[in-house]
Amino acid sequence: MINSISDHSCLSSIATIAVIDSGVNVEKLPPGTVVLPGINLSGEGDETDIADHSGHGTAVSATILSVAPAARLLPVKLMDRRGALRDKSQIDTAFAWILANAARFGIGVVCAAFADSSHRVSDEALRGTPAQRHIAALLASGILTVTAAGNWYPEHRSRSLHGMAWPAIIRETVSVGALADMEEGVGLAKASQRLHASLNTGCSTTFFALPGEPGMTSGAAAAVTGCFAAVRQAYPEEAGTRLLQRLRAGCDELIDENGLSWPVVSPLDLPLG
Repeated sequence: MINSISDHSCLSSIATIAVIDSGVNVEKLPPGTVVLPGINLSGEGDETDIADHSGHGTAVSATILSVAPAARLLPVKLMDRRGALRDKSQIDTAFAWILANAARFGIGVVCAAFADSSHRVSDEALRGTPAQRHIAALLASGILTVTAAGNWYPEHRSRSLHGMAWPAIIRETVSVGALADMEEGVGLAKASQRLHASLNTGCSTTFFALPGEPGMTSGAAAAVTGCFAAVRQAYPEEAGTRLLQRLRAGCDELIDENGLSWPVVSPLDLPLG
């Protein structure tokens, strides 16, 4: 159900998740899901049209809710019916809108489960860009932005074993890579981009997780977003970096074939008190 803001006088008690994606189809989410009136920046339809024609945003939202069923969703529709981004500058508009409306909606976490095809080891060239400034301002306000590390590793690994896509490479985000079940056990998904802290660029992949729908790093980012929402509900007085510290403290470690250790988050093992 889509609810007006006046229906929720205590938005801060349960996390509101701003989902920057392709919109949401409420009828495909669990009954009773609270969807707040978001905004359409896709270039299709009017400003209030949050219908999801590609299915990506609905899948991301469903995964978030599978971990944190009580979370409220705030759709920020960016992709069109083909799942494409018509105007990249609208990403800046989306983050600016979230920042301006954070208190109004009680936003606790932003899920930006999309990525371009780049493979960067540093965000130095991106410092001071509108998206970086907005994400940093959100973090300073206690709001985490969860991003997808990217799915282009096979295309890039011959050039560089390490790197992440944009916007995950922005150091103020919580960047998430994907795990996969393999014959030898759980490991880093072959397509998932990754950046290790040992490169000392100031940027690194924050967490890895097994993905929910829609799969790969988008699904992994959605799962971690749900983890933050669940931890936020358990500790409603905490936000931002404190929630990040709690999730990090409960992480497992995965050692890859190169002997590098990566932090792993599981919705089944959250620090909920």
